[in-house]
Amino acid sequence: MRLFVAIEIGEDVAAEAARVIERLRARVATLAPHARVTWVTPERMHLTVRFIGQADDDHVLAIRDALAAPLDVSPFDLHCAGTGTFPPRGAPRVIWAGVADAVEPLAATERAVTARLEQAGVPAEDRPYAPHLTLARIKEPGGLRAAALLERVERHEFGRVRVGAITLFESRLSPKGPTYVPVARTPLAGRR
Repeated sequence: MRLFVAIEIGEDVAAEAARVIERLRARVATLAPHARVTWVTPERMHLTVRFIGQADDDHVLAIRDALAAPLDVSPFDLHCAGTGTFPPRGAPRVIWAGVADAVEPLAATERAVTARLEQAGVPAEDRPYAPHLTLARIKEPGGLRAAALLERVERHEFGRVRVGAITLFESRLSPKGPTYVPVARTPLAGRR
């Protein structure tokens, strides 16, 4: 199985992200008609907490066991706003929606998940956690530039979602794109 841990963003935020994607899709068609962009569909939208990667059956069980107990993080409101790209200048490779607040609860969630995954044999990431909602991956920029692409959506409001759990997902790859299947949910149950 190919696994990752994520926060489900809810229908309202996903619907608003889909509306922005349509605007960006039209802009890409005008600015860089030869660009090759893979747009994220609403049912695939999530905020990744930790990518795990391939795991055999025994490792999947160890990961599920490690994530079984509630996390010692209180539920929180996540506000998605703003857009950007990786890298931030020049030819973009990823288009994302940002996180406007709840940075500390998100970081606490990532730290708790990482600590549990390390106990299950999943090594920690070697780069800092940068929470975002991926809107698109750009395979070939075809002359596309971040500044022109994001004009008038840099501060867009996507909405809020109450985060009360994290989800362990399996990513099933196919020629039509990935399908994300929930494997297990872990509640956030810290002190208020």
